[in-house]
Amino acid sequence: MKIVKGFLFFIFLLICIKSQANKIEKGFEKLKAFDYFAAKEYFEKTFEDEPAAAAYGLSKIYSIEKNPFYNPDSARKYILFSDSVFKKLKEKTKNNYRQFDVTESSIHFLSDYICDDAFRKSQRVNSVEVYNHYIQNFATCSHIPESMALRDSAAFRDAQIQNTTNAFKEFISLYPNSAQYGKALSKYEELIYKENTSDNSIESYEQFMSNFPESPYFSSAEKKIYMLSVPDKTLPQYIFYVRKFKNTRFSKEAWHEIYKLSVKEFSQQSFDKFISEFPDYPFPEELTNDFRLQNYFFLPFKEKEKWGYINERGDIMIKPSFEEAAFFSDGLAAVSRKGKYGYIDKAEKTIIDYQFRDVEAFHNGCAIVKKDSLYGLIDRKGKFLIQPRYQELSEASVDLFMAVKNDKAGYLYKNGETLTGFIFDLAGDFKNGFALVNKNEKFGLINERGHYQIEPRFAELNFIDNGFLKALSENESWGILNVRGDTILPFIYDDIGEFQNHRALVAKKGKCGYVNEQGVLMIPIKYLYSSVMLNTGQFQGGYALLKQKGKSVLIDTTGKVISFLGVEDYARPSDGFYPVMKKKKWGYVDSNGKNKISCKFEMAETFNDGFAIIKQNKLTGLIDTTGKEFISPLYDEIKILEQSILVRGNGKYGLLNKEGIMLIPCLYDKIEFISSSFAKALDKKGLTYINLTNGKIIFNSSKN
Repeated sequence: MKIVKGFLFFIFLLICIKSQANKIEKGFEKLKAFDYFAAKEYFEKTFEDEPAAAAYGLSKIYSIEKNPFYNPDSARKYILFSDSVFKKLKEKTKNNYRQFDVTESSIHFLSDYICDDAFRKSQRVNSVEVYNHYIQNFATCSHIPESMALRDSAAFRDAQIQNTTNAFKEFISLYPNSAQYGKALSKYEELIYKENTSDNSIESYEQFMSNFPESPYFSSAEKKIYMLSVPDKTLPQYIFYVRKFKNTRFSKEAWHEIYKLSVKEFSQQSFDKFISEFPDYPFPEELTNDFRLQNYFFLPFKEKEKWGYINERGDIMIKPSFEEAAFFSDGLAAVSRKGKYGYIDKAEKTIIDYQFRDVEAFHNGCAIVKKDSLYGLIDRKGKFLIQPRYQELSEASVDLFMAVKNDKAGYLYKNGETLTGFIFDLAGDFKNGFALVNKNEKFGLINERGHYQIEPRFAELNFIDNGFLKALSENESWGILNVRGDTILPFIYDDIGEFQNHRALVAKKGKCGYVNEQGVLMIPIKYLYSSVMLNTGQFQGGYALLKQKGKSVLIDTTGKVISFLGVEDYARPSDGFYPVMKKKKWGYVDSNGKNKISCKFEMAETFNDGFAIIKQNKLTGLIDTTGKEFISPLYDEIKILEQSILVRGNGKYGLLNKEGIMLIPCLYDKIEFISSSFAKALDKKGLTYINLTNGKIIFNSSKN
């Protein structure tokens, strides 16, 4: 009887196994026929008895997007389960599953597909939450590194949209290894600085420096305190600063300004008064030296192949003993002996030994020097602020220097610390807090923190005004950007000029017009264009000179054409005088076209400080606003300078004062201005110094 019962149970078991096998087979048949409802039901019923195959089938159903059961999370869960169970099956069972295409290879293929599909889905949504879900639930997928990078990028984007310190602080905390960590930290520090100093008061900057002594904006706050303390650069303001803010970066500068403003005349009385008022003046040695010598203007002169110094009266102050001698700057002058350069003071004391191959003048208390074959920066005591390690070194701003190392350029602070790495092919000077750089033959823009304002991506990039640049794109078209990198004018132009009078010339297909600083076309593109018009076509004094149909066209900033009856040509007007040509002669009319100075000149330029350059008989002279000759047309060339008038006659240069009196006759090959009071004239015979106040010759090397 027991044997019969056992046999019956075995028969029942075989029937059940065959039934389950039939259900698995039917499940895959239904799946193949796209009957997902029936297939899912069969797989769920056989899950306990055939877990590897059933889980694979369920994973397949959940992974197919075009069915109501599509769910990548469920697909991932079941394929991982199928894989773990399949590995433990006997080979006979594995071979039996081949009829359903359930193999180790197909399981791995489906697993990879699910990973890829879920990753693509997260990319479409592109949110931090979705990427984090993928990273957590698809942890073993190959897309995890990429997903983490995209998650970080999305998080940084969200922080930028919020643009608050809390948003960037949270990003820095959550994603310390992200590619955007540096930018987020920089933005966080910038916002901390802005938020804590939003009222732009001295107190807020002081508090910021106290609370954030390690901030990269510490020096900016220090500079702002100095600027706010001395807005009018008056003596009381400088005194306030040195008393309240001792031993700061700008205290030395402030003390020197106090000295300059207090001691305007170098006399015993003025010096005694200064010492009495400021007994704590931190540079007593400079004070003593100035008292004795500062009244004199030292001029280098040459005698018997050696250089020395004379004063403005021609008295010898330092006897000639140097191979070379430069002008004094910051109380020191560069001189050379035995092929080496050093620095002396006005008492002829050697302040910095003769040790350099090349030197520059002192400026802001420091000087660039060349030792052996490399450049560095020294202070007035000869101590290196920047060690001589660089192929090139030049001052980019008051506190920043451009340096070249291993043929790559970068920026250094005055104390030698690096602002940027040496990563640029070219690096320009800072202008209003920004500098142009070139990397991999592309131009970009950095700020004084060393961060990109504009990534290097342009073939050319040039400032055209404070806050605006023109850029050349890869398709060789020009556009305009602001310093934030925003496109002000699209990249569709053949050329763009500088902003003058809030207008910039733009050229396209041989024609030109003008845009304003918002990128709005204010004057239509209809005038004939040539490359010289980047200079000649600029607005000056509210007017621009253009060409149309072979004739000059004078326009104002609104685009209005200035035209007078009978006029053949125009030049830019000023002070109500319009230079015009009538019957091939030049003169001047008023804004109504009425004659002010008759047309009788071969050439007539714009009035400048009450004078205009004219030409008659191929020679130039000056007239005043009445048309009267101020300087007769006797010269080949005339240039109106700030304090004098430079003239050239018979190939030689001379100088007149603003009263038209000859200071320097036309005898020299070159004239250079040393200061407002002295000029240096050069010819084949040598060097001549001239006092511009009275025209007297101080020194003439040909007579020595």
